[in-house]
Amino acid sequence: MKARCGMFKLRMQFFIMMLIVCSLLTTGLYLFIKYSFKQDFWFYIEQKETRFAQPLIKDLINKFNTNNNWSWIEDWNTYVATTLETETREHMRAIMRRNFIDHRNTSSESNTGRVNNDEKYTESLPDEQIKPRRSAKENHAPRDWRELRRMPPISALQFIFLLDEKKNLVAGRSQPLNEVFLIPLVTDDKTIGYLGIPFNPAVRDLQDADFARGQEHKLSLVIVIALVIASLAAFPLAHLLTQRINYLVRQVNFFSQGNYREKISLTGRDELTELSNHLNNLGEILEKSEQTRRQWVADISHELRTPLAVLQAELEAMEDGVRPLNRDAIARLINHSQRLKHLVNDLYELSLTDLGGMTYRKNSLDLTALLQESVNSMQSQFLSNGIDLKLSTPSTSVVIFGDQNRLQQLFVNLLKNSLQYTNTPGLTQVSLKLEHQQAIICIEDTAPGVDDEHHEKLFERLYRADSSRHRSTGGAGLGLSICKNIVTAHDGKITTSNSPLGGLSVTISLPCQKDNL
Repeated sequence: MKARCGMFKLRMQFFIMMLIVCSLLTTGLYLFIKYSFKQDFWFYIEQKETRFAQPLIKDLINKFNTNNNWSWIEDWNTYVATTLETETREHMRAIMRRNFIDHRNTSSESNTGRVNNDEKYTESLPDEQIKPRRSAKENHAPRDWRELRRMPPISALQFIFLLDEKKNLVAGRSQPLNEVFLIPLVTDDKTIGYLGIPFNPAVRDLQDADFARGQEHKLSLVIVIALVIASLAAFPLAHLLTQRINYLVRQVNFFSQGNYREKISLTGRDELTELSNHLNNLGEILEKSEQTRRQWVADISHELRTPLAVLQAELEAMEDGVRPLNRDAIARLINHSQRLKHLVNDLYELSLTDLGGMTYRKNSLDLTALLQESVNSMQSQFLSNGIDLKLSTPSTSVVIFGDQNRLQQLFVNLLKNSLQYTNTPGLTQVSLKLEHQQAIICIEDTAPGVDDEHHEKLFERLYRADSSRHRSTGGAGLGLSICKNIVTAHDGKITTSNSPLGGLSVTISLPCQKDNL
């Protein structure tokens, strides 16, 4: 089914589906109306025709209850004639009479009064003078009208008959069941028999002749017209739907070609409009990502080119004899190569954290002891640079679930960042506290600070607030990006703000284990 649908364009698929739905609905409506018309019409006729036999029905039920059988019936025709009221007998007689009226040349008469007089005339004729009406469907029953001509007027009632509960003939002349109404005779919720009354011939004509066929023809015509209208309406509707979708497809093609500045302009409140808004947001994200990628490539090229250029210049100077090849020259080359090595290592670690390739071996650990160890490892470097390093921790252990090596790398990177950017003499203060089931680590230092507009960008790759790529104390701007990835891997958060000491404040929030709560 999927392969077949894929053979057509979306517009044609919409059109075919809508046409199928409309066809099923109209066909179902046609069958329902046809069936309902037939059922409701016959119910109406049955109710109308059988109400004249109510006196006979009531009397039959009463006498059956008295005698508990049908053996009391002797002369059925006389019983029917005496039981039915005069009006009812005339109605039943008219039913049988209409079955054999010959509408003599009424179609050639233009005078309405002439026709009415002719009908009155035929109604006043005795049965012996009534000629049969021969239609295409009545040529098969000449015996009935000949027999009826020999009957007295009251004999028309002998077409009424009685059946028992098993539909066996009890009294009267049996008629084909498809030409009579069978009225159940019920007493005490039990069917004791059936009274058979012949159809009104006008009803029989309605079923077989032009009226019923005309109604079906008209209904069929209405269904065909409805299908045509539905088809005509389905095509522009399918075009309208696919037009908006095709517009979205064209815009997505622009995105695939790298043109992210093209905005999708769809108005409305439907799902396609919502999709267009999401695509616009996606375009903005892709555009920023592309700009970041280009900036990343440019920054990486710059960061790698600088130490390589210095190394090359030093080596060329030694080759030309401008600089002597001694221990100091070798030390400078080693420093430049170490800087290049650190940069490459940072790039590698950042790529691992971005791709999820950095391994984490997490277990329960004492964050207080780990932070104390990290501070102790950096204490000598801070002292040699004239910066005091202080630590404040709670008296109890703070237990978290994490990777000891990666967390130590996190704290050392942050302390190195503070060491590189804090003026001498200065102060770096590290604190640990518990707050709302979270371990809060805060690293604050003295001047210089960072402007508010730079705080959100500090964790971007290769970003430095001073924007100087040649500052000897500055790194490549990758440390904080690595720190953020490590914190995120531990389900924590890291933020920056202005320190009350005058410099930068870095706050880390890590979830504690339940043992610590």
